[in-house]
Amino acid sequence: MSDPKKIKAKEFFTIEIDHQSNNLTLYVNGEIRNKMHTLKAELLFDKMLKIAKQKFLKMRERIEQ
Repeated sequence: MSDPKKIKAKEFFTIEIDHQSNNLTLYVNGEIRNKMHTLKAELLFDKMLKIAKQKFLKMRERIEQ
């Protein structure tokens, strides 16, 4: 496994919620990677943000050690 400190790439992730149509869209570097329709869009959106935050904090802890 490569050392996270040596990785120089950047990717921009965006999770977009459309309340009117109950769609979630995942963009990576401005390109649509996944789009889904669900009746619980807001709940799923909050869950995705929580997962992303946990993963980010976990990676940050590893890098700072």
